[in-house]
Formats: sequence, C-alpha cells, structure tokens
Amino acid sequence: MINLYHMISRILIPTDFSESSRYAVKYAIDLNRMLRHRARLYLLHVLQDFTEFSEYDLSPTILPQIYLEFEQNAVKRLEEMVSSLIPQEMHCGTYLLHGVPFHEIIEFADKEKIDLIAIGTRGRTGLKHILFGHTAEKVVKKAPCPVLSIRHPDTGGGIGVEG
Repeated sequence: MINLYHMISRILIPTDFSESSRYAVKYAIDLNRMLRHRARLYLLHVLQDFTEFSEYDLSPTILPQIYLEFEQNAVKRLEEMVSSLIPQEMHCGTYLLHGVPFHEIIEFADKEKIDLIAIGTRGRTGLKHILFGHTAEKVVKKAPCPVLSIRHPDTGGGIGVEG
C-alpha cells in the first residue's frame, strides 16, 4: 500500500484564476488536511507572453505598459487567492512566471521537485481558452510527477489521477 503521507510534501497548484482552478486549490487544501498540513503548497500563475498579439497594431511602447498592468493584476489576484482560500496554518508560496503555461508549469515542477500537481481541467473560455488551450492535458502528458486533474463539479465528470 502506498503511504501518501511520506510521499507528498510539495503540491503545485497552477491557476489561471478560473472557477475550475479555484476548485483545484480547494481540493489541494483538503488533500493537505488529510496529510496533516505536511505539504507545502505552491500556487503558480503563468503570464502568457504577448507574442500572440503581434498581429495587432500596437505601439511598442504601449505593450510593456499593458504587460506590467497584467503582471501587477496577477500578483494581486494570487495574493487575494491565498488570503481568501488558504488557511493560515498551511505553508503556501505564490509564484508568477512568464511564458507558455504548460511549459512553465512542467519546468517549475521539475526544478522545485514537486511531488504532485493539482490542476483544474477547465479553464478560460473564448480568447482566453485559445491562449490557455489544453494546458491541463499537456501537463498530464509531460509532467515529471503525478498529476491530479480536477474538474469543477459544475462542468460534469469527476476527478482523475494520472502519473
């Protein structure tokens, strides 16, 4: 029998601030409670690069300003997520990276020796869906550790473990 108590000490929770990723955070918190608060939580948001917007006629001086605003907003939202969802007795760090979400998540998990990734399976919609695409699917396929894919109950389906 596998003893998760000794196997899981670092849980990565990627977030795009969707309801699905908020649900994944709550699920990881419950899992950590079962582990007696032993695991450290890593809340990660990846800010997509603006290369996809190169087709728009935006001044090169405006893009850095817009990107800085997105960055500041992401930091604020990470802090709000921690203060509203993470119990004070749990160890949680927030991280903001830049790049392609699935790639940065996988690199972060490898670098930080993450034991488990808890990721929501449904994220953004519309243009945001195109940008964040099939992040969860790619993470499941390429992650260096087990991935707990968590579907929000409002979208149907269940919870699955890969890895």
